[in-house]
Amino acid sequence: MLSKRYIGGKHTPEDKLIKSKTKWLESGEKREFEKEYKQLVNERILIREKKRTKKGLDWHIYLNPRMLKEMYEKLRR
Repeated sequence: MLSKRYIGGKHTPEDKLIKSKTKWLESGEKREFEKEYKQLVNERILIREKKRTKKGLDWHIYLNPRMLKEMYEKLRR
């Protein structure tokens, strides 16, 4: 999302993002991905909100524009 400049108001469905990032991973790698994903949500780097769609309410995520420094620091590690 950061490489496509999806920061702030641009959001994406959570299930679509998770499926696209984990479809080639093995079970242990998926668990590690989910652990790191939850950590980013807890640190408020990723914002998770319910958004109304034509199908109902779905979880959507977007990058917190106030945490850009922290995002770039995590990428350097």
